[in-house]
Amino acid sequence: MWPFGKKKVQVTVMSRENAVQYCREKHRQPSVIISISDPNRTYETGPFCSKENGVTAILPLSFCDADGPGKDVYGRDVDESDLMQDEDAAKIARFVRENRDKLIIVHCDAGFSRSAGVGAAIAKYFTGDAKRYFGGVDYEPNMWCYSKTMMALLED
Repeated sequence: MWPFGKKKVQVTVMSRENAVQYCREKHRQPSVIISISDPNRTYETGPFCSKENGVTAILPLSFCDADGPGKDVYGRDVDESDLMQDEDAAKIARFVRENRDKLIIVHCDAGFSRSAGVGAAIAKYFTGDAKRYFGGVDYEPNMWCYSKTMMALLED
């Protein structure tokens, strides 16, 4: 079912650094975070929930940044099992549906590729418009993530 005409979901995409900074600030608007990490990196900090920052839930995911088997953005060899899986996309679809009344923040390391792919799919599905993620210089959506997320959202 295509949800146009229903309450529009608010989605924003950012880097890990910006997501952590967001969590350190006070916000009135309730929000949730889809936190995408690279399985081969270690992070000192991550986003967190608190009453002050308005973040009520975080969905942690971990997969490599590549549009398919081959090389990831760091030049590492990856196969399909290293990439976003159908199960990851299904988790995103459930999380977004459960939290569609809140600001949905999607972040990855740079806020440029994986998070843009996921954010673009969420925006396209719930609002019919994902133009801000395509054709500009701010984002280069990971099409593997976009496709997987869109398929999971359409399965409802």
